[in-house]
Amino acid sequence: MDRQQVEYVERENAFLREQLHALTDQIETVKQDVLEEGAKHIRGKENTVQKMKELEREIRQAKANTDKWKQEAMKEKQRIEELTSQVERLQGVVNRAKSIPFAGKLVTKLEQECKPS
Repeated sequence: MDRQQVEYVERENAFLREQLHALTDQIETVKQDVLEEGAKHIRGKENTVQKMKELEREIRQAKANTDKWKQEAMKEKQRIEELTSQVERLQGVVNRAKSIPFAGKLVTKLEQECKPS
């Protein structure tokens, strides 16, 4: 090989090395971009999963509260039924007392005194 050919090969070799270096840099840049986008995507998924877990926890709490309130409402309904039954029983006693001559006058007088003005 003569000197011109050697110089040409060396220039070509240097050019190809620069091209390889530039392509390697581009590949590394693309690789970093892909990794960063992947990491963002994974963080987004993790955040979504975390939010879903929080929502599930809130739903379980809401269900527990609903069950608790249903039990309280049932107890209150039962208490109202018991009080209504007692009022009816006492009203029966008052009505029977009214049918007795002297007691009837006394009951009527007590009822008038207890009525709000």
